Amino acid sequence: METLTYNKGEVVNDDGNYVCVPCGYNRYFRKGEVFTECMSCLSGTKAGDEEFAEGLELWERSLDQKLQ
Repeated sequence: METLTYNKGEVVNDDGNYVCVPCGYNRYFRKGEVFTECMSCLSGTKAGDEEFAEGLELWERSLDQKLQ
């Protein structure tokens, strides 16, 4: 079964919409790109949201794509 949660720095396997786990921001990634830090929550930086979970810099496939 395909992994549906990805760490910052991993290569994107499939084009599609992904959701930032800490903040819920949606972003489209293309196959071959690298999952980046979320620009919405800046997870992992001093400029980030006070409620972000340190070390939880994850992206996950959006629900509608998981069901296809």
